[in-house]
Amino acid sequence: MQNSALEHFISQVKTAWSGLNTETVESVRQLLINLTRAAKDEPWFQDMLSGKPAAKELYRDPEHGFILLAHTEEKGTYRQPHNHGAGWVFYAVLSGEMAMRTYQQVTTVTGETHLVSRGTDLMQAGQCRVFLPGDIHDTRCLSDAFVQLRLTSTDFQKEMQEGRLVRFSSPSAAPV
Repeated sequence: MQNSALEHFISQVKTAWSGLNTETVESVRQLLINLTRAAKDEPWFQDMLSGKPAAKELYRDPEHGFILLAHTEEKGTYRQPHNHGAGWVFYAVLSGEMAMRTYQQVTTVTGETHLVSRGTDLMQAGQCRVFLPGDIHDTRCLSDAFVQLRLTSTDFQKEMQEGRLVRFSSPSAAPV
C-alpha cells in the first residue's frame, strides 16, 4: 500500500501527541497545514468533494483518543456559539471559506451573563486554528465546496452527554 499524505499525517501526529501543551499544539497545527496542501491529490479528499458527506471519521486513535474528521458544509450553514467542554480542537480548511467568531463569556456585577465577541476571522484553504477547553466560537460557511478537517482531542459526543460541551442560544445569551 502506498503511504498517503493522510497516513503520514496520522503517523506524525501519533508521535507528536503528548497531551494539551504548547509543543503538541504547535506540532499538530503545522502537520494539519501540511496535510491541507497535500490532500487535494488524495482519493479520500476527492471522495469528500464528490459525495459531500456532512461528516466522515478518517481516524480514531485507540491510544491517545484523538479523532480526525472531515466535514463538508453548504454555503450559509451557521453553527451557534459553543465550546468543546474539556476537549480541544483543531480546524483546518481544505477548500472554501468559513468565518469563525470567538467570544468570551462575561458576568456583570449584577449577575447577568452574556457573550462578548472578540472578533471574526476568515478561514481559508491551508489555514488552521486551535480552540482550547472553554474557548467559545461560532462558524458560518461562506462558500460552496467547503471541506475542513477537524482533529478533536476526544469524542465530543461524550463531552456533550456529560454536560461539559456548552451551546449558547445566541451570541447575547447564556448557555442553553
